[in-house]
Amino acid sequence: MTKFQNILILVTFLVTSGNTANILVMVPMPFVSHTMNFMPIFKELAIRGHNVTLVSPFPQKTPVANLTEILVPNVLNDLFDTSIVKDILTKDDFISKITILWEFGFESMPRALKFEQVQRLIHDTDSKFDLILAETFFIQEPFVAFGHKFNAPIINIMPAFFFPLSAHLTGNHLPLSYSPLNKLGYSDHMTFLERVLNFLVYYLDIIGSDLYYLNKQDAIMREYFKYPGSENLPQIQELLRTTSLTLMDYNMAVGYPVPLHKNVVLFGGINAQGPDKLPADLQKIMDDAKDGVIYLSFGSYFQISFLEPLAQDAILSAIGKLKLKVLLKLDDPSLLKKVSGKNIEIRSWFPQSEILAHPNCKLFITHGGLHGLMEAVYHAMPMVVLPFMADQIFNAKFVETVGIGVSLNKQTITDVQLLQAVDTVLHNPSYREKIKERSSIFKDQPIPTMDHVIYWIEYVIRHRGAPHLRPAVLDLHWYQYLMLDVIAFYTLIVFLILYIVKKILSLFFRCVKRIIFRDNVCKQKNKKSKKE
Repeated sequence: MTKFQNILILVTFLVTSGNTANILVMVPMPFVSHTMNFMPIFKELAIRGHNVTLVSPFPQKTPVANLTEILVPNVLNDLFDTSIVKDILTKDDFISKITILWEFGFESMPRALKFEQVQRLIHDTDSKFDLILAETFFIQEPFVAFGHKFNAPIINIMPAFFFPLSAHLTGNHLPLSYSPLNKLGYSDHMTFLERVLNFLVYYLDIIGSDLYYLNKQDAIMREYFKYPGSENLPQIQELLRTTSLTLMDYNMAVGYPVPLHKNVVLFGGINAQGPDKLPADLQKIMDDAKDGVIYLSFGSYFQISFLEPLAQDAILSAIGKLKLKVLLKLDDPSLLKKVSGKNIEIRSWFPQSEILAHPNCKLFITHGGLHGLMEAVYHAMPMVVLPFMADQIFNAKFVETVGIGVSLNKQTITDVQLLQAVDTVLHNPSYREKIKERSSIFKDQPIPTMDHVIYWIEYVIRHRGAPHLRPAVLDLHWYQYLMLDVIAFYTLIVFLILYIVKKILSLFFRCVKRIIFRDNVCKQKNKKSKKE
C-alpha cells in the first residue's frame, strides 16, 4: 500500500468520524414489509459510520457494525386476531376506509409503547441522539414524542404515498381535481362524481383526524411518555407539523404525477435493486421451467385463507389447470388439501424480488401491495391483481389504467375469470411492452437512490433539522390556505362595486326621469298658454 493510499484512508476516516451521528430508528411495529424495505437505508447509515440504534421485532441474520438492535416482541398475531382485521377485509364504505386504520392505531400503539424496551428508552437519561427515524404518519403518531424527549429532529418514513392526514401535516396538500386518494380506486382522470367523493373523503379524513383521531393518539402519547420535561410536551398535531423530512417509499413510475414540496424525498424500489441470488433449489426449479413460471403471493400479511371459501376454491382450482409452473406462497396448511396441481410449488416464503428478476418468470399474481408493485415494475413483470383493501384497490386501478396488468374483484372472482386474465396478460404483447416502459422510467434516476436518501438524511443532521424546508403553508389557517378570506375580500369588492354602480345608475335614471318629467310639464304649460 502506497504512502498516498495510507493518507487517503486516514483522511477518509477522520472525515467520517467527524460527521458521525447517533440515530434512533423506531420501527417496533410488526410490519415486516415496511421494515424490510427500510432496512437497506438503516444498514447503509451504519456502514457510512453513523451509530444506529434500531428498535424492531425483526432480528438481523448477520450483525452490522455500528448498528445496535433493541428487539421488542412481535405482536402481529395479537393485532391480527382482533376484529379490526376482519373489518379491513369486509367493510368497503368510504367512512370505514377512514376509520378502520384509526382503530388499528388505537389498538397497536399502547401495545408498542408498553414494551419494556420502549419504556427504557423513554426513561433513558444518558443516551443522546442527533436524529430520530420513525413511521410517525402511519398509525404511529405518538412516536413523534421521541423528538421532544431527545431534543432531536424527526424524519418520518412513509411506507406508501400520502394519506390525507400525512399530506395535510407536511404541507403537501393534494390537488384533488386530478390526484385520487389511495383509499379510493380512481385514476387521475376522474368523473365529476368521483371528484366529489375524492374531495369529501379527503376533508372528512382531515377533519375527523383533527377532531377525534389525533386527540386520542395525543392522550395515548401522554399516558406512556413520562420523563423529565414531558409536562411541557406540545400537542401531537404541533409535533407532527415540525417533522423535518418525509422519506417516502414510492416512485412516480407506480403512480400519478403530483407536486411535492422539498420536505419529501422518494426512495421507492430501493429493496428491488441488486437482488440476491436465488437459493439453489429454487434456481433449479425456475431454470427447468421452460414454459415459464407464474408467481402467486398476497404479501407478508394477507393470505388466500383471508378470502371467502368460494374465492379460495376459484384461485386454487385455476392455478392447478395452468401448464406453467406456479410458485404459490401459502401460509395456511389447512388449504393444502385444496391444491391438486402437480405444477405447483408451495412454500410459506419466497424471495420475491429474486423470483421476479428471473428471466423465466412470466407473470405475477398479487394483491396489489405497493412494495410488490414496485418490485414488479422494477423487474418489468406484468401482473394480475386481486386487491384486498385500501391502497391495493388504488394500485390495481393504476395497473389497469397504464396497461401493465389486469385487475379482478375478490368478491366475485371465478376460476374462469382468473384463467382468462392470466391468458390475456401472457399472450397480449402490449402488457409486456407497457411494463418495460414503466421499468425504464422507474430506473431512470439522476443519482443512485441510496446515495440520494443518505444525502438528505445527513442534510437534516448537518442543518439541525433543516427548518428551512418546512413550507409556510403549515402556519396558515385552513381558510387562508384555501384563499377563502381573499375570495371573500374580492367578492365583497365586486358586490360593493355592483352596489355603487347600481346606486349611480339609480340616481342617474332618477335624474333623467325628473328632467323628462320637468320637460313634459313645461311643454304642457306652453301648450295651455298658447291656447289661451
